[in-house]
Amino acid sequence: MTQSKMEQYFKENSDKNNLFQQEKISRYLDLRKLYNKLNKSIKADGAVISVENGKQKFVKVNPAVSEKEKLNTQLLNLEKELYSSIEMSKIKARKSVHKTPPKEDKGGLV
Repeated sequence: MTQSKMEQYFKENSDKNNLFQQEKISRYLDLRKLYNKLNKSIKADGAVISVENGKQKFVKVNPAVSEKEKLNTQLLNLEKELYSSIEMSKIKARKSVHKTPPKEDKGGLV
């Protein structure tokens, strides 16, 4: 199975040892899949659907539309959290690289 560009980004830029970050990434990717399924459903059935209830027939907004809106809000919030978390990990990694003491050969008397 091919990875999406998002999955590749997370794989390349996230901290593999940060369990909370990995859990958020997993949740984010699951929500994106669900969001895409809702999108396909709306495209297939339309934004407005006909409902029959016995002899009554009426038109209403597809429930997938409101669910998609809710998911969009959750995705945006998770994106902000993940982006800041990944950026903080990158900053910490850069700082730790700069703090390593230089190796110095202390030559002995020969």
